[in-house]
Amino acid sequence: MKKSGLNNNKIKEFNFPTGMYSLIRYFYKHPKLTIKLNKWESKRLRKKIAKNTIDRPIFMTALARAGTTIILEMLSKHLDVGNHRYLHMVNPFIPHWIQKIANATPIFKKPVKRLHKDGIVVTRKSPEAVEEIFWQFYFEDIYNEEISNILNSNTENPEFEEFYKEHIKKLLINQNATRYLVKNNYNISRMEYLQKIFPDAKFLLVIRNPINHIASYMKQHRIFNEMEKENKKLLLWTKIIGHREFGSARVCINLDNTKIIERIRELWKDEKTQVKGYAIYWKSIYEYVTILSQRNKKLADATLIIRYEDLCDNPEKILDQLISHVELSSEKFNPIKKEYSTKLSRPNYYQPSFSDEELIDIEEITKEIAKKYDYF
Repeated sequence: MKKSGLNNNKIKEFNFPTGMYSLIRYFYKHPKLTIKLNKWESKRLRKKIAKNTIDRPIFMTALARAGTTIILEMLSKHLDVGNHRYLHMVNPFIPHWIQKIANATPIFKKPVKRLHKDGIVVTRKSPEAVEEIFWQFYFEDIYNEEISNILNSNTENPEFEEFYKEHIKKLLINQNATRYLVKNNYNISRMEYLQKIFPDAKFLLVIRNPINHIASYMKQHRIFNEMEKENKKLLLWTKIIGHREFGSARVCINLDNTKIIERIRELWKDEKTQVKGYAIYWKSIYEYVTILSQRNKKLADATLIIRYEDLCDNPEKILDQLISHVELSSEKFNPIKKEYSTKLSRPNYYQPSFSDEELIDIEEITKEIAKKYDYF
């Protein structure tokens, strides 16, 4: 968990800037206009796009609340890396023009605490998971829990693939970067498809002790449910940008096992069995990637598994491994590593409050997979 050097008591909570929210909603309601704007921007940049290449894109994924945000923040500061930022939420389909518009406006310039109420401070320049907007635009059933959400090497969507490659190039051109970085929790079900599109891709998979992970996930879900009651904009916002891990719009990832999703949903209905449902969900996610890595050696070689606890306890060692795996310049990253190595620590703003019975349920359900990652 990053300890901000800013005085958090003086920093306001995130609120939806009226202009920013209105623009996001407008583009959401006019998809044809969005696509036209994308094509116009691409036409203006066609010469630069033609000269650009996509080199070893970096895809980071996990079950939500594993610790990916802090890793994204650190990697995004590397001089060679290009990534989406909060400002792109307005319309990520035109990254070059959105940046120019942002440069000419004062909206969202001052630091605020992000929505999650976890103490992380952001501005419009902060890195953010934005590209899920594309996936839900080009894949009709991407959030359908009643079917498998897995996209693999047999998946074909030429229109999306052409757009996606062109978009990454535009983002890199705008940020004068050579390597694309993205954090997307839902990509855990798309790793083989992404490797098909980008054979030289690098993957980062983050895992966390199931007890703390489940506690954090449940806490975040409760926070979002409470915020939805206070702010009517939040529900539509989460649907538009595809951040649907928490709140009433929450969508589970179906990893080719609909019965498991049905079982999880049933357990979540009763407060007495909620923890058991979360434990099953944790197991389903990490069991899938464990089996996948055993079956697909090329993907396994391209993937670095990061235990969140190791990152917090021994940041220099883990960050060195991470930078080596994704093949970024360690020399350029050293100042960032030095800065964050003194700030990283395990979260202390909350503690799991499970009953003995719930702790037993978590361990019994997750232990087979958890032990493979040296938990329990």
